[in-house]
Amino acid sequence: METFGPGAAGPGQSATIMQSETIQLIQSHFDTIITHGTVEFGLDPNPMWLASLDVHTGQFPADSLPAPEIEPRVYRYIHAPGGVNAYWDQPHLVAAHALSAVTGEPRYAEAADRDISASLERSVSACGQIPWGNQYYDDAMRGGNVWFNSHTPPRDIGLHNLTAYLHELRPIPPAWELFWRISPELTHRSIEAMGEHHIFDPTAGGFNCHADQQRGYDYLEIGGILIESLAWLYARTRERHLIDLARRMAAFSFGHRHPATDLLRITSTSSRWEGHTITTEVGLWAGSLLRASAYSGVSQFQRMARDAVAAYLDYGWDAETGQYYGRLNVNDGTPQCDQHRADKITRYQPDTFTDIWNALFPSHDYPLALAESCVTLYERTSQSEFITAVQRWAAIIEARMYESRPAVCYAEQFGRAIHFLLRAADVLDENRYRIQAVELADIAIDQLYAGRMFRGHSGEDRYEAVDGVGYLLLALLYLETGRPPDYMGFGF
Repeated sequence: METFGPGAAGPGQSATIMQSETIQLIQSHFDTIITHGTVEFGLDPNPMWLASLDVHTGQFPADSLPAPEIEPRVYRYIHAPGGVNAYWDQPHLVAAHALSAVTGEPRYAEAADRDISASLERSVSACGQIPWGNQYYDDAMRGGNVWFNSHTPPRDIGLHNLTAYLHELRPIPPAWELFWRISPELTHRSIEAMGEHHIFDPTAGGFNCHADQQRGYDYLEIGGILIESLAWLYARTRERHLIDLARRMAAFSFGHRHPATDLLRITSTSSRWEGHTITTEVGLWAGSLLRASAYSGVSQFQRMARDAVAAYLDYGWDAETGQYYGRLNVNDGTPQCDQHRADKITRYQPDTFTDIWNALFPSHDYPLALAESCVTLYERTSQSEFITAVQRWAAIIEARMYESRPAVCYAEQFGRAIHFLLRAADVLDENRYRIQAVELADIAIDQLYAGRMFRGHSGEDRYEAVDGVGYLLLALLYLETGRPPDYMGFGF
């Protein structure tokens, strides 16, 4: 792999970057999607990108479902069989824009913009929210929005919000800049609607993962994304009610930490296991709050993120094994080491130790997002516990690059790990992390590039939006150019 050091790909050097073999592979990937991977069939042909593709043909796979011997990454039909999933495709769309910026070829960004425009034309509900996330997808063959869940709408929901009441954004922070470029009005309306319909207690900042204005599950991951989204819009409009609500929502989650340990809860409104447990999901929440602080200038967000992550790091490290625990009891910080059963609840929980290769959703396990937050916290605070954590995460990745890597590895995990190592190299000025990133990138390309495009995981010749190929492509572009791309509001 040809790589460039920090700053090496400056003005006038785009032609050199274009000669990079890795850049050419990424171009081939997107050229295949542009040529073959859009909705050009069915009752509503349009330029949206299909969520599933055969990597050899670049077209919709003959079998719309993944191979039965491969354990599904997600529950329900979040992988959008036979359709389009604009929510999970966002890192991919951002990567297309980043590729255009690197190569000077506008066709990749233009194709992404056509996808987003078509999505906004077809998928904005009466209340203003985009019906996307983990409950909806667009049907490529029949056209229109598909709602895959057995939930019964609340009686008082009203027809106005019926088409989007299961709106649920987790775990991907929306790349709002992409949508703002196409329609500032719809983007503004959508974020405002989120700040209304996900809230069940406006005074206290109480929120729900679903947009039904009812008390439900205030998962950290969705709370962080809502806070970040409100702060992003506030940075553009300076409407005070947006940042005031974001503050209350952050305080709502932070205020439910356990007084004896300062550990946050995955959710404070559930009597299930999440109500007395914290996982690496705290890192995902912290990442959103750190970006919210950068957008708004509100230092309170950064302080909350710092304290929440520091508490987890304090209790979560096991020096004997050199690993972080996957689940902690919030009341005393002890690890949960019970064996899992093969049922719906425990299957989607972290193991005793957090796993950088765990791709299951919604397992509430985001170790590499936590690692990324540790880099940012050290960059902003210079506190020693965060540099120690960065070093530990890098050692965990190194230990599991070869011998402990599972047979089936997903693109998102490769991308997150490479991106973390590059950030660590830049912030800590440690070139050994960049060398480690190059080595891991070589493994990822060898495992996932299949002739004309990248597949989603190493167990099947299939691209799927939910597998996080966009994370990998963004990390590879960062590696090749020596600087992070424009993430258009999206965050690792």
